[in-house]
Amino acid sequence: MRPQDRDLEHLIRQLSDYIVPSTLMESFDAYREESVTASALRFSKAQLSWFLETLNEFRGADDRKNSLLDIFDPSMFTFEHTAWGAVPGTQIEMPPLTSEVANFADRESEFALVAKIEIEALRHYAELHTREEILGLAQLAASSFADQGRAFYGREEAIRYLALNASSLLEDIWATDDSLWKDAPARRIHFDDMVRKRKYDLLSFESIQPPFEQADFTCYSEADIRRFAVDIQSLLSTNRMKHLAICTRCQLRLGS
Repeated sequence: MRPQDRDLEHLIRQLSDYIVPSTLMESFDAYREESVTASALRFSKAQLSWFLETLNEFRGADDRKNSLLDIFDPSMFTFEHTAWGAVPGTQIEMPPLTSEVANFADRESEFALVAKIEIEALRHYAELHTREEILGLAQLAASSFADQGRAFYGREEAIRYLALNASSLLEDIWATDDSLWKDAPARRIHFDDMVRKRKYDLLSFESIQPPFEQADFTCYSEADIRRFAVDIQSLLSTNRMKHLAICTRCQLRLGS
């Protein structure tokens, strides 16, 4: 591997947690990842792994996830959401949580019957966890969903929230017929300016060598993209390859 290639690979590895959002959905994802990190501080890595295993057992062998962030994903079934292409911002409209949809569902509906079964199932899996662990896991889930201001005061309340929002069976109902989710009120979420935060972190991140400057946050022009795509050495020979490490938009543009 050439020295400049190694430098770029090392830089990308250093900055894996500091990607600057280039779309509204990326801004939202960065915010919820930051929120989950703060909520997870109360637990050890072993406890977090145990939570993931418990929820994967609850979901079933065909619907396992690689992380708690993936299980508690508020952007599920939002592939056509305008936020995927919109400029970064600080507010977004997302579908209601399944736990909220449950408040509007007919008690004799398929949704309600499946929900009842799933709550009972998770109650069984939760027997191996203490009250504090279940309440903490529910709070972590709320952070991942950006369910702002949500608090849990009882074990059963937390189990219900976790079961409804982590159920693969209820996800299947959503994928087949999303009318219940469309009828329930959407969520409008306000969050921090993650672009400003990430830029500040990078500019003050002393361990990065060489350090970032404001110019490193400027996206490549169309002429740059064409030139770099034809001759990648022209990128490596400039002082602009640091931008590629932090901008998913330019990574996708160059890749395509």
